[in-house]
Amino acid sequence: MQNKPDTPTLRLRTLITADALERMAPELEAAFHARLLANRVRGGVEQRLQASERQMQQAFARAPRIHAVMVWSSVIGLVTALAFAMRGGLLVHGVRLDLVCLVFFGLIFALLVLVPRVISWQQRPWEWLWRTLARRLATQQLKSARTLAPFEAQYDIDDTGADRRTVTYTRITKAAATVRWTHTVAGPGIFGDGYSLFFEPSPSMHCVLLHARDARFEEMFAQCPPPR
Repeated sequence: MQNKPDTPTLRLRTLITADALERMAPELEAAFHARLLANRVRGGVEQRLQASERQMQQAFARAPRIHAVMVWSSVIGLVTALAFAMRGGLLVHGVRLDLVCLVFFGLIFALLVLVPRVISWQQRPWEWLWRTLARRLATQQLKSARTLAPFEAQYDIDDTGADRRTVTYTRITKAAATVRWTHTVAGPGIFGDGYSLFFEPSPSMHCVLLHARDARFEEMFAQCPPPR
């Protein structure tokens, strides 16, 4: 193994075992789950859906009778067009008028009835979806480590200022020591039992460091507060 010519600000070297990886997996999943929910709120998804729902409700409230007439007209149009379609269709100048009416009245019905329900449906937390995504992210992060465990993980941390650090990860096995990547990470971080998790400087990036807890390392980064 060839070391870097300059001495890093801090070096962490930890033996990673299969038991340690299985122990930290639920904690990583919970951290990703909390982040996904926080991003959904911060991204304004719920706010935009609520605004769309209010606008549609206001439009319907201003003309309730017209709305009711349009809904029932679309239902009658759909039933009539479907009846013609089941009897072979209604051919006018080479055009299946029954199919045209099915599409036309179907779009009206969807706009008046189904779209508001879809908007309301999208506002639900969908806990199973976020749990599944979080579990997939955690599994993806630990996949390679689970395959190679046991091995040693070495992190050379260089202080670059402005609350950012350059981290170089070297994976050390019986066969070889290989530099896997170099990333720039910034606090705040999430410090768990056997790992650290960072989402900065890029909000879309997530960087997991596998190492034993170290007070010097945690002093370099602020502790990430619980997502709101």
